[in-house]
Amino acid sequence: MIRSRCKDTFRSNYKSKRQECMKLLLASTQSTTKTGRGRTTTVKIDRLNFAPRRTPKDTIVPPEIIASLTATPVVCLLVFMLWFVIWAPLIALLEYGTHRWIMHVANRLLDPQLLQLKSHVAHHKGANAPEFVDVPLKNCLLLTSPAILMLALWGFAIGPWSAVGIPAAALLAWSLFYKYLWARMHRAIHGIESNWFQRCGPVFRFFRNHHLKHHANGRVNYGTVFPWTDYLFCTWRDRRAARASGAKTGLVRIPTNSVEADSE
Repeated sequence: MIRSRCKDTFRSNYKSKRQECMKLLLASTQSTTKTGRGRTTTVKIDRLNFAPRRTPKDTIVPPEIIASLTATPVVCLLVFMLWFVIWAPLIALLEYGTHRWIMHVANRLLDPQLLQLKSHVAHHKGANAPEFVDVPLKNCLLLTSPAILMLALWGFAIGPWSAVGIPAAALLAWSLFYKYLWARMHRAIHGIESNWFQRCGPVFRFFRNHHLKHHANGRVNYGTVFPWTDYLFCTWRDRRAARASGAKTGLVRIPTNSVEADSE
């Protein structure tokens, strides 16, 4: 009798405990709806762990947080440095194209008055005044202005100006930096001033020899700040090859009128 009563009591207690556990488990996954900032979020409350359990949809980082992270000064600086590296090949190609097809060719399309050609001819004849040696800042800005204009149009089309502001700033910084590099390197090579570039040892001697070969033969070695462009366009020559090929200066004759320019 006592044994049967104990079994009945155990069974009843087991059933009641089991029902309580099931109710608690169902209550632990109860969903509640919260509304805030114009959106509805469903959060599952885990009452056993006393912590909200979010759905995969709620784990996505809101756009405003991403925008705040991308606007930090450190991120902007890193993006600026990345674009500064990206623009370097473009600046190198602009230097080569300007030196070869504007300073050494009567190009009335890009230089209607042939001012760059006349100035460079005077420099090859020995004129080392600043107006013949340095690159005007306006020329650097004019050469990079098409790319800056394209960036502006792109920013106007896609909406956020922040997406193009940093690339444009990096390109503008390259224009200023290139003018500085050209002036210091070109003046040091021709002995006009003694600066930090003359103290670079083998690096200075390499750039000086490369540029002086261009003065020996104006049809080779157009790259001054970026000599690797001569390898790209097959105009790299050593001293012996430069002396053996073509004229001494390699400069074209300046046309006196538009008819001569068109014939050239």
